[in-house]
Amino acid sequence: MKPCKVLIADDDRNLTFILRAHLANAGFEVVICGNGREGLEKAKQEKPDVILLDIQMPIMDGLEVTRALRADADTENIPVILLTSRGSKDDIVLGLDAGAQDYVVKPFDIGELTARVRSMISLGRAQQEIDELNRRLKDEVESKTKRLELLYKYVRDLNRATSEREIYDLVIEAVQNATGCRRVSIMTPDIEREKLICKKAVGISPSVAEKVCIERNSGIAGQVFTTGRTVVAKALDGETGSDRHYATHDFLSTPLISTFMMSGEERLGVLNATDKPDGSPFTPEEIECLCSIAGSAAIALHNEEHRSGLTKSIRALLRTVGLLSEFRDEETGLHLERVAEYSKILGKRLSEKPEYAAIATPGFVEDLYQAAPLHDVGKVGICDDILNKPGKLTDEEYQIMKTHTTIGQRTLSLAMEETGPNPLLKMCVDIAHCHHERWDGNGYPRGISGEDIPLAARIVALVDAYDAITSQRCYKQASSHEETIEIIKNDSGKHFDPGIVSAFLEVLDQFDEIRSQKADSAAELVSAI
Repeated sequence: MKPCKVLIADDDRNLTFILRAHLANAGFEVVICGNGREGLEKAKQEKPDVILLDIQMPIMDGLEVTRALRADADTENIPVILLTSRGSKDDIVLGLDAGAQDYVVKPFDIGELTARVRSMISLGRAQQEIDELNRRLKDEVESKTKRLELLYKYVRDLNRATSEREIYDLVIEAVQNATGCRRVSIMTPDIEREKLICKKAVGISPSVAEKVCIERNSGIAGQVFTTGRTVVAKALDGETGSDRHYATHDFLSTPLISTFMMSGEERLGVLNATDKPDGSPFTPEEIECLCSIAGSAAIALHNEEHRSGLTKSIRALLRTVGLLSEFRDEETGLHLERVAEYSKILGKRLSEKPEYAAIATPGFVEDLYQAAPLHDVGKVGICDDILNKPGKLTDEEYQIMKTHTTIGQRTLSLAMEETGPNPLLKMCVDIAHCHHERWDGNGYPRGISGEDIPLAARIVALVDAYDAITSQRCYKQASSHEETIEIIKNDSGKHFDPGIVSAFLEVLDQFDEIRSQKADSAAELVSAI
């Protein structure tokens, strides 16, 4: 064991000679200095376990040296014992205030001094151990805090994910942030649930990943999926054997962790992570974190599957319900199809504009395409005499016709009460209720204005007007595409949102193309007259 080092700074050569002899005989390594400045330099160089300082020294006295030692991060924790021939209380207070741990008055007993040196070294080492423990605790707290923050952000983002692909991307990102692994893969069962295929991977060639297909009972990944138990593999230090080949030779790398993704009793897949930059084994904290990531991913995937199935059912139902208004209204023809297409075109263009992009997401545009045809679903509650009247409506009849907005809103709201909150149904309600509101507040049924009108309803208000103006009815001729553009431009800021009119003017060719492709047939026009 390396001997403890004692630094002595004193200009009394006889005293330092005696101290060196006794302390060396007691098993200490001794370094001698003749003045305070040299003592300070030696303390920085030698890093002694304890320092003996004479207060009265040339160049720098003991108190100055002590203060300098305490001001330097490299020497601030080295114990200091001051040696002096002055033993008044004021002198002792000055020494302790300067940062010394002990104070010995000359002349002193060499055995007592030796004991005090040993005591200071023990205290110094105890302080070092406490500092090291505090450092480890601080690192552990910071590490756990960072991991909790990572998991919080990950779960928050999972809750906002709108597709399976987005969930997979979040899982990969979370695993890499938590462990630094350069190779991460997600495997899920195929349709027959007999084999596992790679759904998402990083650090693996795409051509290799897409070919991965293993029996559900084969390899580590298959065993994890079948048993529902996490497997952690450590490095084999060059050993060979079949155990090295995990699922396939393409995943040969150590250490490795493979954990299951399960929601309730349903096993949805396996999460694999390997190739840590430093090659170290996975820590218990990392293993726990990866299991949490996999568990949260399973819940998100289960919810997304349920949400996707519900959305498909809702869309199918909405298409059927939308047809009801078409069958009731003899003048609609292909009106609903055109409105859907126009809405999608306009929604896409708005998604490219900064002021609308936050709302007009790809999901919003797709929902808009599905919801727009239901704008007049409330007309199923309007009697045929009014709905299909060939001439102009009376004021009383027009008031009744206007109620189709509130009828549609009430009907679709009932559906939403059954299914719970659903973005698509909510948009259907907004459109059915508000597509006759005006930007200037002079619309119906609520008379709201500006951005108080839902964006989807503002979009449908314009496309519905465009289609109505460009379509022939029993009581009017169709206006040309060019004439309709001028009418809509003139109503910008009055009937229509100016921003939406601006976007409309950028996609005129697409509107005209849909108008031509999906024009009502001559037979439909004749039957409506």
